[in-house]
Amino acid sequence: MLGFIVGAVAGAAAAYYYRDRIATYLNEKTPSVRDQAADKLEALGKGAEDVLDRAKARIESTVRAGQDRLRSVGGSGPTID
Repeated sequence: MLGFIVGAVAGAAAAYYYRDRIATYLNEKTPSVRDQAADKLEALGKGAEDVLDRAKARIESTVRAGQDRLRSVGGSGPTID
């Protein structure tokens, strides 16, 4: 427990001492990281859109094929007496 407290105090002291350097680093690096994250999200969105478009096309063609099949059978199906 004592080691945890000493570590927390040492970490707080280091953060306080280097706060200006940390702030400068974050201000310089954060915008580029945000831009990269935004670009990756855009690419992910486009990929998901492509997948959904393909799935939609496949579902539509399957539905059309089922409709055509049902219409082609027409009145020649089995009858119940």
